Amino acid sequence: MKNILLIINIVLICLVGYLYYLHFNEQKKPDLHSSSSEAMKEYGTTTAASKVAYIDLDSLQNNYTYYKKIKADFERKQSAANEEIGGMQKKYQARATQLQQKGPTMNQQEQESAMQEINKMQQDLQSRKQEIDNDLYNYNSKMKEDILTRIQNFLKDYNKDGKYSYIFSYEPGFMFYKDSTLNITPDVIKGLNTLYSSENKK
Repeated sequence: MKNILLIINIVLICLVGYLYYLHFNEQKKPDLHSSSSEAMKEYGTTTAASKVAYIDLDSLQNNYTYYKKIKADFERKQSAANEEIGGMQKKYQARATQLQQKGPTMNQQEQESAMQEINKMQQDLQSRKQEIDNDLYNYNSKMKEDILTRIQNFLKDYNKDGKYSYIFSYEPGFMFYKDSTLNITPDVIKGLNTLYSSENKK
């Protein structure tokens, strides 16, 4: 009986100690709500002043006259490059087939000469293909840089009153939600086309 009372007393002492610990530990915890409120008060003005807008890139590409022009120029350049490489490949294959058919009648010196000719044609083809690929890549990079610079310069003037803190580009799949009231794409397209039209009149 004494042992049971002793065990009960020990359990009660442990429970009291635990409750005591909880009571004082709770007082030491920071008030997250209070901290958040104070932080909001401190930075609330900045947050309220910040405003964002976005530009729909697909719509811009489909309606910006200058972009459509240089895209068409690039596609013509790419098509011409493909035709040139295709012509070189056909010429190489035709000559290789011709020399292969004549192979059995060639002596060793003629065979070596034919191999050198084929190897040179192959090297010329690869070298020209690499040169064309580099030209297309550089042209495409300059095109993108030019477009980006034009958009950035326009937006600096468009937002000279500081109405927007951020202007983002929107691509399908990039954002899960967008507020259409923040869409300034029509204004940007109209402004860019007006600038491009005025450039052509000079």
